[in-house]
Amino acid sequence: MRPVKIVLMSSLDGGVGKTTMASVLGVAKGYTLLIDADWEKADVSQLFRAPRKPGWLAPFIDGQRPYVHRVNPLLYVMPGYEAVELYQKHGEDVTGDFAEALLEWVEAMPKYVTSLRIPVDTVVIDTPAALNLNLLSKLQSMGVFTAFMSDRRLISRISDVKAEQYRRYMAYASLVVVNMVEKEEIKMARKIAPVVLKRVSIKDYYGESVANAVLRDKDNKKAIDTVLTRIKTS
Repeated sequence: MRPVKIVLMSSLDGGVGKTTMASVLGVAKGYTLLIDADWEKADVSQLFRAPRKPGWLAPFIDGQRPYVHRVNPLLYVMPGYEAVELYQKHGEDVTGDFAEALLEWVEAMPKYVTSLRIPVDTVVIDTPAALNLNLLSKLQSMGVFTAFMSDRRLISRISDVKAEQYRRYMAYASLVVVNMVEKEEIKMARKIAPVVLKRVSIKDYYGESVANAVLRDKDNKKAIDTVLTRIKTS
């Protein structure tokens, strides 16, 4: 059974580029399965044009095997449309069940990836903002590499309450990434986080195009290489 690295994208706030980062990592590294476990949006599924077929919740809903969408020979996506539909219908009442399903997936992932017979050694899981801290603690204990994403709010003047929230979430992070930083803010951001990504212009919102727009910037490319190295050596 091949070793499988599991990477989870987390954040405190929405709109910080968590899904973009998941996409960039998948495209830049290859040999990757992206799991769209953001039950509020399912943006990964839409960015990579995954069809509306049974996704990561399928085994828990009706016992179906999840569909895996082939983006290219080295990149695959497991969609998450059902989770969004259930969340829109039931709200927070279902998030506890989603969390348990996610934990089961993490535990089963090495065996599952082997059964797919596809060239994958890394699984990147996109999630909604503000995951339950107990869930993050359990994932940490299971050896999951958690990348905590923020934007320039992390380097701005914030209230003591907000700062404490950041501190709690960052305590469960393997790596902190500050995204969408303006050029003049980079030096300040690097004092807070080891990885900083500059804001770039994205014209075509398709998964590989989004990733390539980020990677075309040489500083961003270097930052992503740092993330991939940290994942590899973790």
